[in-house]
Amino acid sequence: MKKLVKKYEDLRNDKEMLQKENATLKQDNATLKQENETLKQENALLKQNNDRLTTNNDGQNKKLKNSNECVVLHDAISTGLSLPPESLEIIAQPCYTSKLRYRSDYTHNKNRRGVLHSINNSNYQYPTIRIPQQYFDVNEQYSIRICLVTVVNETTQRRYIHPFDLEDIDNEDYNDRYHRAVWFPIQETDIGGIKSFPNLRIVKKKADDLKNYGNFIVFDSSNEDSIPQLSSIKDTIKEFNLEKAQLAFTIGKKTIVNNNITYIVFKQTTIFSEEMIENISRESDVDNVSTESIIVRPRSSSSSICRMYKYAPRNGFTDSYDEMLIFYTNKLKPRKYGELQIKFEFDGPIGHWSASVIDLEVIDQMVSFRIPYFPYSIDKTITVNIIIKQEKRDLELLTFNYIPRIQCPKCQGNSNKHDLSLVYRNNEEVDDDRSMYETSPEIKKSKLELFD
Repeated sequence: MKKLVKKYEDLRNDKEMLQKENATLKQDNATLKQENETLKQENALLKQNNDRLTTNNDGQNKKLKNSNECVVLHDAISTGLSLPPESLEIIAQPCYTSKLRYRSDYTHNKNRRGVLHSINNSNYQYPTIRIPQQYFDVNEQYSIRICLVTVVNETTQRRYIHPFDLEDIDNEDYNDRYHRAVWFPIQETDIGGIKSFPNLRIVKKKADDLKNYGNFIVFDSSNEDSIPQLSSIKDTIKEFNLEKAQLAFTIGKKTIVNNNITYIVFKQTTIFSEEMIENISRESDVDNVSTESIIVRPRSSSSSICRMYKYAPRNGFTDSYDEMLIFYTNKLKPRKYGELQIKFEFDGPIGHWSASVIDLEVIDQMVSFRIPYFPYSIDKTITVNIIIKQEKRDLELLTFNYIPRIQCPKCQGNSNKHDLSLVYRNNEEVDDDRSMYETSPEIKKSKLELFD
C-alpha cells in the first residue's frame, strides 16, 4: 500500500513539473513569436526601401553606395524614447553669396564652389549650429541630418522637400541623394558642441529637370504624402515659392543590423533656418576661391567682425592661477556690444563644472584675467571650454588644457612659455600685411606694461 501511495505522489510531482515546463515553453514560444514579428517588420521596411531604390525614376539610385540604407521616422511618443530636453540651436544662419547655379556651371568650372555662408554671426563664416552635450556619445553614433525644404505652403500649411539639390561638395559619403539629405556624424572634434558646415552647396534645377522631378514630397511625412506639380513650371515655382528655401537640421542615429544601415530620425528635434532668398542680380567672385582664403560677411560691417587673434597660455596646472591674455582683431567696444563675460566650462565623466571669470580687464583688443582653479583631482590632461560673449554677440569658443601635477612641471612650464611667446611675436601678420602691433600700438603698450 505504501508503495502505491509513494508511486502516486511521484506521478503527481512529475505531472506538476511537466505542467511548469509546459508553461515555460509557452512563454518562450510567445517571446519568440514576438521577436519574429519584430523581424518581419524590420524586413518589411528594408524590402520597401529596396523596392523604392529599384524603381527610382530620378536615376539617383546609380549614385548610392549602399542600397541597404533606409530612413525610419520616429518621435518620442511612437518609440517610447525619452529625448533630451535641450534642442539644437542655429547660431550662424545660412545665406547665398551669389546667384544659384546649375549643375552644368559646376561641371564646366571645377574651381567654382558656390557654398553657403553665414549671415548673422560675424564669428562664423559658414552655417553653424550648437549641439546639446547629450548627443556626444560615440557608442550611439548620432548624426546631424540636413535637408533643403520649401517654406510653408500657404494653401496646405506644409513644407515640402525642395527640388534643388543640397550636397556636401567635399565628401560624397555624406550625401544621401535618394532621400535628398546630407548626413554629418557628430564627432568629438566638434568642440563645445559647435558644428559648422563649410561645404554645403545648393544646385539649381533647369526647367526641364524641374518638369521631370515628379511630385512634391511632404517633408518628414510618415506616409510619404505628396502633391503633384501644376500644369506649368512657372505656376509650380510660384505655388511652392521655389525662389525661397530653408535648411532643416535634425538629430538622427545610425544603426547597423546584418549589414543593413538604418537611420532613425528624431522628428521632434528638427529646427529650421531663416528663409534663404535668391537674389538674381547679386554676383560674386567668391565662387572661384578656396574656402581657406575667403571671408564673406553679408550684412555685416568690417568693424563688427571680432576674431580671436592669439591667446596664451593654453595649458596649465589645475591650481596654477596663471594669467591668460587674449588678443582680438578688433576692439571689443563694451559700450556698443555689452560687457564681456567669460566662463570656463567642463562636462565629462568626472563631473560637471563651470566657473565665471569675475576680475577681468579689457583694453581695446586685449583681454586679461586669471585662469580659475580646476576643482577635480586629475591624472591626465583635461580640456575645458572657454565661453566668451557680449550682450549683443557671441565671440569665438576657446579651449584650455588643465594638466595634472604628476607630469613634468619643467616641461609643461616651458610649453606654457612657448605658447605665451607666440602671442608676443612682432612679426605675426594680419590681413593687411602689417603686424598686429603696428596696426594697434595700444596693444603693444599694454603688453609692455604687463611685464614691467
